[in-house]
Amino acid sequence: MRILWIGGNHPRHLYFIDKIQTAFEISGAIIQNRENIIPQPPENIEEIDKKNFVKHFSNRHLAEKKFFDNTKPPNCETKIVTSTTLNSQESLNFVKSINPDIVLIFGSDLIKNPLLSILPSQTINLHLGISPRYRGAATLFWPFFFLEPNYAGSTFHYIISEPDAGDIIHQCVPILDSGDGIHDVACKTVITSANEAIKLLDILEKGVQWVPNKQKGTGKNFLNSDFKPEHLRLIYNTFNDDIVNHYLQGKLNPKSPNLIRQF
Repeated sequence: MRILWIGGNHPRHLYFIDKIQTAFEISGAIIQNRENIIPQPPENIEEIDKKNFVKHFSNRHLAEKKFFDNTKPPNCETKIVTSTTLNSQESLNFVKSINPDIVLIFGSDLIKNPLLSILPSQTINLHLGISPRYRGAATLFWPFFFLEPNYAGSTFHYIISEPDAGDIIHQCVPILDSGDGIHDVACKTVITSANEAIKLLDILEKGVQWVPNKQKGTGKNFLNSDFKPEHLRLIYNTFNDDIVNHYLQGKLNPKSPNLIRQF
């Protein structure tokens, strides 16, 4: 199988493809330079929200260093792009030169034409969120905000023009352990997803096709603009980033996700 990866350059993105390349040869990679992993807080916000904002994204960076240290870049022909060149003719030409059988996507911006039109039918996006309940942006944050950390997981789905809306192939959630903070769970979700991606590729390599599932039910497509620094007050000031412990101790009782699985 000729595998092409299209993804971001943050540690979680590179960990994902590095883990996969321990089991499968990667034929090519398009890597998008993403925004700074520690963004600046918005201006004119209250001091409590500024402190929480800085803490939140600094802790994310520390967690990714903890879980994804020593990650290696893809060992293959690579094209570096930006948000403006991701869907360019140059990217299209690169994909044609690789001629992939399978495309794995994780961490890039939305794939659009002309690039979308030439990708093979087995083009799979890893969405960090359980679709359709949590679609769009920051979908490992919102399960914590809504006090259902057991919904912090991922969805492998076929790519279509609408974000996170293609047929679902597989979903997974990490094991939650006492002491896990919001960013620990996010990193463990990526690790679980990478391990299960290898199992999904094993299925294809054996000549067995995945069983797709239409997205059913209601959910929300979260936008970047939906997230406000004030939302972090619940995570840090109300719960002191201890929501997983509250869940494990039975103090929170969300329903369990009904996951779609291939194995």
